[in-house]
Amino acid sequence: LKEASTFAFQRLMATVTMASFVSVILPDADPWPFVTVPAFKQLATNLEQTSSGAGIAFVPIVYSDQIESFEDFAYDFYEMSGFPSGTGTSSFGEGMYGINHSKGTPDGRYRATDGTTDYGSPNDDILTPLLQVSLMAEYLMYNIHANPELGRAIDKIVNCSLYSQHAGGGDHEDNAPSDPSNTNCAAITETLTLPNKPNSGPPTAAIIQPIFPANDPNTLTGFITNQLVWEEMFDNSFGETVSGIDCVLHEIGGQSHTYSIVNGVANYTGESDAHRERNNPLERCIEIASQDHLYAENSPKYSLCLYPTSDFYRSYETRNPEVACGGTIAVILFTSLLFFFYDFCVRRHVSQKQELLQAKRDFMRFVSHEVRTPLSAVSMGLKLMQNDIASSVGSDVDVLLQSTKEPQGGDDEVHDEVVNETEGEEEECPEVMKPCVSTKDALNWYKMVNQLQSNTLSAVNVLNDLLNYDKIESGELKLERTVIPIWDLINATVREFQLAAERKHLVLEYQDIENDEESLQIKGIMANNKLVGDSVRITQVLRNLISNAIKFSNENETIAINARWMQSSQGDEMDSFVLRNGETCHYQRSGFLRVSVRDSGAGMTREQLQKLFVAGMQFNVNELQAGKGSGLGLYIAKGIAEQHNGSLVALSDGLGRGSVFTLTLPLHHVPPESIATLPVSEYVSQASIMSTVDNVSSKQVGENKSEQTSSLRLLVVDDATSNRKLLCRLLEKRGHTCDQAVDGNEALERVQESFYDAVLLDYEMPVMNGPEAAQRMRGMGSDVFIVGITGNLLPEDIKYFMSCGADAVLPKPLEIHVLEQLLAGHGASMQQ
Repeated sequence: LKEASTFAFQRLMATVTMASFVSVILPDADPWPFVTVPAFKQLATNLEQTSSGAGIAFVPIVYSDQIESFEDFAYDFYEMSGFPSGTGTSSFGEGMYGINHSKGTPDGRYRATDGTTDYGSPNDDILTPLLQVSLMAEYLMYNIHANPELGRAIDKIVNCSLYSQHAGGGDHEDNAPSDPSNTNCAAITETLTLPNKPNSGPPTAAIIQPIFPANDPNTLTGFITNQLVWEEMFDNSFGETVSGIDCVLHEIGGQSHTYSIVNGVANYTGESDAHRERNNPLERCIEIASQDHLYAENSPKYSLCLYPTSDFYRSYETRNPEVACGGTIAVILFTSLLFFFYDFCVRRHVSQKQELLQAKRDFMRFVSHEVRTPLSAVSMGLKLMQNDIASSVGSDVDVLLQSTKEPQGGDDEVHDEVVNETEGEEEECPEVMKPCVSTKDALNWYKMVNQLQSNTLSAVNVLNDLLNYDKIESGELKLERTVIPIWDLINATVREFQLAAERKHLVLEYQDIENDEESLQIKGIMANNKLVGDSVRITQVLRNLISNAIKFSNENETIAINARWMQSSQGDEMDSFVLRNGETCHYQRSGFLRVSVRDSGAGMTREQLQKLFVAGMQFNVNELQAGKGSGLGLYIAKGIAEQHNGSLVALSDGLGRGSVFTLTLPLHHVPPESIATLPVSEYVSQASIMSTVDNVSSKQVGENKSEQTSSLRLLVVDDATSNRKLLCRLLEKRGHTCDQAVDGNEALERVQESFYDAVLLDYEMPVMNGPEAAQRMRGMGSDVFIVGITGNLLPEDIKYFMSCGADAVLPKPLEIHVLEQLLAGHGASMQQ
C-alpha cells in the first residue's frame, strides 16, 4: 500500500518538473504554439528513470485560426529533426487528427479541422496535439482534446486557470494568488481506453500538468502529459512467493478494476469489483491520486483495496510444527538463511539507492551543461553590447554603470536624469555615420542589457545552488579553513550592500564591537578572538541573509545587523583544525559570535518557520520574489553553519511583522604570533571571486589580483561557433591575440605548430574532448597554461579535468574579469 500511495505522486512530480523546465526555457507566451522543447526526449527519459514513469509528452495549445500554420511548423520540425518519413501522417495525409473508429476511415483517424469535439467540450476553439513524445511516436499530431477522458481533464485545467486569475484580491480569506501558475491546476483523467486498442488492454490514466511561461504566468500555453498504467504500481510490491491477494482499483464514482496476485505478479482479471465479499473484514484500503491540493477541482479520485484470500493464509501454514520446534540444527540453518536473505535485501536496497543517486547526478550534469553552454553565449554577447554602447557615448564601462544607478523614483527618473544632464547639447552625427544613437537611447539600451545580464546570472545562480545542494546532500562540501578576522569580514560584507539598500530606500544599520559600549569594555579580550573556518563560505552565508533582508523589506524601512561576542558556558575547550595549507592547529574556544539580521518585511507564520530550512522551500514565490530563486539558499546556509559547528535559526512574530535570522559560530583564541592571517580585503576579494566560480578548481584564484594582464597570444578551443567567436572578440578588445580551434585534435596541432601563452579549452567537444586534449598536450611536453571552460561542474568532473593537466577550470557563463585575473597571475609567476 505504501508503494501504491507514492506511485501517482512520483509521476505527478516528474510531470511538474518537466512543465517547470519548459516554462523557463520557453518563458514568453507570444511564440506559442510555434515552439519545441530542446533535447525533450533526453530530458523526459531522465525524468522517467527517476520517477519510474513512462510516456511523457509535450502538448501546446493551438487555436482554430492557427491550425494551418501550426501544421506547417510541426512537419517542418519533424523533417529538420530527422524523424522518419511519414511521421504524424494518417490515411487522409498530413494534419492534426482525432480518433473515432465509427468514422469509417482505414485507421480510424479523421482530420481535425476545428476544435469541436464529439462529447461537447465548452472549449471548442482549441486543439491540443502531441508535438513531442518520449514514447509512442505513432501518435504524434494526435489531438488529445478530442478524446473524451483526456478532453474533460483539459477542460478542468482551463477552468482552474481561469478561476485562479479571478480569485486574487477582494475579501477572500485565503488571499488566493492572482495568477494560475501559483495554483495547483494539474488534473488526472478518468480511466482511459487506448485509441488503438478499444475494449482491450489494462486500465490506464494520464496526469496533465499545465504550462504557464515564466514571463507570462497568467497565460496557459500548453501541457505536459504523463501516462499511468495502473498495473505498474504493483511492480516489486510483492515477493515472488506471495499469492492469494485480490487488489481492487476503484475510480471513486466510476469504474472498478480487479487484479489477482499470483507468485508476486499482478494479473488483470477484468473491469469489475471481483473480490469475494466474505473477505471484506480483512480489507485494507488507501487513497491514491486523491490529494485535493495537488489536482484541479473535481479531478477523479482513486483508491486501492487489498483482500487476502484463503490461498494467502494457506501459503503461511505450518504443517509440521513439531519438526520446527525440535530441531536445533534446523533452527540454526533457518536463522542463517534468514540472515543471508536479509543481507541480500539490504544490498539490493543500497544498490537501488546508488543507481537512483547516479541517475539524478547524470541528470544534473546534463542540465548544467545544456543550460550553461547557451547562457555563456548570451552572457558574452550582452557584455560586448555593454562595451559597444559605452564606447558609443564615449564613456568607460564603470563610468556608465555609475551614471545608470537608480535614483529615487525608479526607472523613469533614471531616464529623465540622464536626459536632463544632456539637455541643450545637440549631438552632431557625421554624415557617413547617420543615423546615430542619442546618448539617452544609448543609456536606455545599456540599462536594458544590464537587466538581461541580471536575469542570465539569476539562472546561473539557480544552477550553482543545485550544485551546492548536491555537495551538502552527498557530504562533499569541503571547508578550506583559515584564521579569519571575522569582525572586519562582517563589516566589509555589510558595506557591500549599502548601495543596494540605498537604491531601495532602506536604512542599513550595523552594530558591532566598535560601536557597542558593552563590547568596548572587553575589546582587549576580543583582539585575539578569531573564527577558524572557510572565509568564502561564511561570506556566502552573510550575503544570503543580508540580501534576503533587502529583498523582502519594503521601502523606507530599517534593516538592523548586530554582531556580538557571547561567552561560552562550556569552559575552555580545545579544538583541532586542519587548515587549507595542510597544517594541523589546536586552539582554545573563547566563546561564540552571534550575528543577527532583523528586517521589518514580509514576516512568516509559525508553520512557515517550521518548513523554512527545507530544501527548495519558497513562500509566495511570485508575489515576493517575482518567480525567481531556487529555494535552496537558506538550506545551503544552514548546512555551512552546521559544518562550522554553528547554527542558523529564524524567528518571526507573524506575517507583515518582519523576521530575525541569527547566525551563531564558535570563536577561538588565536595568538597573533602563532599564525599570519591575510588582510580582510584579501578575504573579501577571494569571496567575491569564488561566488562567481564556486564549485570550480584553480591554482591561481585568489592570488595576484592586482597584476595587470599584458597582451597575450591565446588559443580558444570550443565546438560552439558563437561561444568561440564571442570570447575571442572580448579578449581581443582587451588587447590579446586569439586563434581558434573547433575541437581537441585541432588544438593539439596548433599547439605543436605555434607558441601560445594560454589555451582556453572547452570540456565537451566532438573528435576529442577537453580533458583528453589537455592530457595529450602534457604528454607531448607542452607547459602551456591551460584553462578549462565547462558547463560540467560536478566535483568529479572538475577533479578529472585538473588531473588531465588543466591549470584552472572556470564555469560557463565565463566571467572575463576572473579569466583576466587567472592570466595575470600566470604571467606574474612566469616573470618570477
